[in-house]
Amino acid sequence: MPGAYQAMYRPPVLGPAPQQQPYPQQPFGQPPRPPVQTQECQTTATIRNQVNLKKQTLTLEATAQQGVFNITFSFDASAPCRVTTFVCAHEDVRKACKITSPFPAAPAVSYPKGLNHKFPPASAPSGHVVNTLKASARDLTSVANDTFPVIIRLEALNEEVPGEAGRTLESLEPGCELPHWVQSQTTYARMVKEDDGSWGLRVIKQKIWVKGTAYELQEIYGMEQNKAGGSGEGYEDVDGNECVICMSAPRDTTALPCRHMCMCHGCASALKTQTNKCPICRNEIESLLHIKINNKSPAPAAPGQAAA
Repeated sequence: MPGAYQAMYRPPVLGPAPQQQPYPQQPFGQPPRPPVQTQECQTTATIRNQVNLKKQTLTLEATAQQGVFNITFSFDASAPCRVTTFVCAHEDVRKACKITSPFPAAPAVSYPKGLNHKFPPASAPSGHVVNTLKASARDLTSVANDTFPVIIRLEALNEEVPGEAGRTLESLEPGCELPHWVQSQTTYARMVKEDDGSWGLRVIKQKIWVKGTAYELQEIYGMEQNKAGGSGEGYEDVDGNECVICMSAPRDTTALPCRHMCMCHGCASALKTQTNKCPICRNEIESLLHIKINNKSPAPAAPGQAAA
């Protein structure tokens, strides 16, 4: 399924932490390791993301005007949608993710349902550009106080919210507060210099808006659903579906914060008494997330899918 994601929820720890068994004496007089907590996460609901921007396709395309670049990318949509872009824009999470920018918003571009849409289309109005002559290099390459160099929002009508007369995407101002009957995916990016000296875009994060709630998408490296999504980031070191330690049981436990799902629950429980390093990247493990995956047959394919 293109663009599959798992929306990862890390529940707060309520009350005092359980007593930990003393750690074995460390060699060479080293201090004992801090305890590694294990969290349980049961997949209880599925959020069908109706629009999905393919992160690896996001780039800048030079125009005839020096210093001005078109924002280009590919995306999938399981429902009619529209695309809006913003430069040096601020997002107010207290006002339903309202977006404001010192630069005029380019006209929204509408698309029908379909896969592998290209943005912008040949018939798109001008204006979906990054102008390095009008914005400073600092504003285009860094993030400060919820102000991002580039914000791209894909919006569709939420199929799970009962429709009412007059509800249309065209009635919404670009960047307005998101109503509950809109489902959107927002991509935040910044400009970077590529190896060949050209300018490109790098994704900072992605969020989806569903029924009045925003979820930040966090990919878990090594999940079969994500490998099918073709993102290509972080999967090359996690092959197959077996635990990298016992090489037999299916992996179901993720190391945090690196998000490598590479162990079964049993091996992860044993590992945390011996080391606090991820078997894949060797980064320090702060906690382990045990995910009980529902292996039932999936519903018909949609552009993106997130589990909450």
